[in-house]
Amino acid sequence: MDLGAGDVAGRAPGGHPGDVDPAERPEATARRALGRALHQREPDILRFCQERYVAAHHGGDINTVSHDPMWRITTVATLAIARWLQTGSGASAEERSTIASLGGATAQQRGMIGRPDGTGMASASTAGRSDRGPVGLSVAMLTRLNFWWHDATCTVLAEEAQRLGVGGAVLHEATGMVLRSAQASLVSMAERFDSELQSLQQRLGELALHDPLTGLANRAVLIEQLERALARLGRHPEGLAVVFLDIDDFKAVNDVFGHACGDGVLVELAARLRANVRPEDVVARLGGDEFVLLFEGRADAGADAQALAERIRLLAAEPMLVEGRELHVTISAGLAVVRLPGRCAEQVLAEADSAMYRAKRAGRNRVAMVDVDDGPSLVRFVTTSGLHQALAQGELRLVYQPVFESRHGTVLGFEALLRWDHPEQGPIPPLEFIAVAEESGLMVAIGEWVLHEACRQAVQWGTQLGVIPRMAVNVSARQLEDPELVAKVAHVLADTGMPPALLMLEMTEAIVLGGGAEHRGALEAVKALGVQLSVDDFGTGYASLAYLRQLPVDQLKVDQTLVHEVARHGDTRIMQAVVRLAHDLGLEVVAEGVETTVELDVAQRLGCDVVQGYLLGRPVPPAAVDLHQRTAAALA
Repeated sequence: MDLGAGDVAGRAPGGHPGDVDPAERPEATARRALGRALHQREPDILRFCQERYVAAHHGGDINTVSHDPMWRITTVATLAIARWLQTGSGASAEERSTIASLGGATAQQRGMIGRPDGTGMASASTAGRSDRGPVGLSVAMLTRLNFWWHDATCTVLAEEAQRLGVGGAVLHEATGMVLRSAQASLVSMAERFDSELQSLQQRLGELALHDPLTGLANRAVLIEQLERALARLGRHPEGLAVVFLDIDDFKAVNDVFGHACGDGVLVELAARLRANVRPEDVVARLGGDEFVLLFEGRADAGADAQALAERIRLLAAEPMLVEGRELHVTISAGLAVVRLPGRCAEQVLAEADSAMYRAKRAGRNRVAMVDVDDGPSLVRFVTTSGLHQALAQGELRLVYQPVFESRHGTVLGFEALLRWDHPEQGPIPPLEFIAVAEESGLMVAIGEWVLHEACRQAVQWGTQLGVIPRMAVNVSARQLEDPELVAKVAHVLADTGMPPALLMLEMTEAIVLGGGAEHRGALEAVKALGVQLSVDDFGTGYASLAYLRQLPVDQLKVDQTLVHEVARHGDTRIMQAVVRLAHDLGLEVVAEGVETTVELDVAQRLGCDVVQGYLLGRPVPPAAVDLHQRTAAALA
């Protein structure tokens, strides 16, 4: 229904639109009469198109359909033909724009007419919006609408020409204009559809290669680029480096400030990463808060990548202004360097991921580096498979570190700590295999073994001493998510004879903060058994004492970094406030990681109830535990 062709076809020979040659006055009079009649019959044409539309949709309410702004297009097209017949002028610029929207908006193949967002045929209309239109409008349906309007308009023109006695030449000219208008609309629709389809295909291609939130490369692109880089290692002796980044405590950002703010943090970090690498380097987002950078072609891949990773760590720590808030986040990074060919992309990526977890376990906000070519490759893969047999073949063992009452130095009990003696690799640091056990799901089974063995040992010592010592056992996030946790704890207590009040289950501040209602329910159920609960590493994250008041905890272990900072700088305000508020909540306070006499003095002076650390006693195998020790030498 595009009437643009009327600008040429409607002109009288040698004149301007609307001019009529005196010799052709009877024909001009007939055209004007036919135009006036068509103008009056416009509602009939509109009604015909609406009825056909309802019939094509297999029923419906025509009164509801008639309110949709899409019908303004048919009205404008009909009235433009009528005016051309009366004056010889074509459609105005505004009318052509409105009518052309029939072909333009529908070419998107999702023109939902009547939608509040304005998509669809009515989007270009100057009429009001409506939410009561038909269900949807496809390209096929709009093509039929063109034909319906053409048929209805030509039928009305024929009827009025017969009634008015208008000659065949005038009628032929009028119906020819209707046909050219409908054809022009179909051509416009096809051209727009083709353009939109090409844009859609281009957009889909971009989405297949990029993360939609940050615009960075996605995992598929990263793996492809990494595979190519690994294949080139034989020609590039300097090697390549992969840096695996993860935002520390990112879940807390989402929980406290909302996911929109969290997305803003991801976008800002992506921008900082892009701004600090070369154009040939690859920056990718794997999902969530995980980012990966790939470098090659550097003089020293290890040193250069480590320096760059450290610079990015510092950049990430700079304040971010997101949604009007100034936020401070940190990242942990794992750096894997490869110089020799023979590795696959997934293996190298897993190595960098494992290094990143080691950085987190070491305290977060740091970079951990691993040279893939130095020693056994893929610690993560080896430990995942090896952990299965380690538990079955007795390679796992517990060591016990004593804890002391602060003022008088009395031994209160022990903390059980897990160790792994690999038959080939020797002792494997807990920072490496604990994270792997967590991710692989093995921590649930390992944790159950640790709990049973620690309680069994405590009861055994009790038979020798006449009193069972208090035993602290660490509990992971995976264990708190285990629906059988309470039943397993109850079974261990019954099977070993361990008094519930002497068992202290420890969980880190990050676990307590990140678990929400699910963890709270598990903690309350365990507490109902009579077991004591402790929050470990307090002071390293976002948790507050006010939040801890909502949880059934009995003990707070102040992170060793707070103790070290007070001993180093002498500023006791933060730690003193933590101890005082914890006591106000009825919590026992433990100073952990005490390694010097200065730190011990700080813990005692600030009122910590319990102390623990290398100065007082190191973790030792059960056979090396001095059951007759009453106080540590430093406390004697």
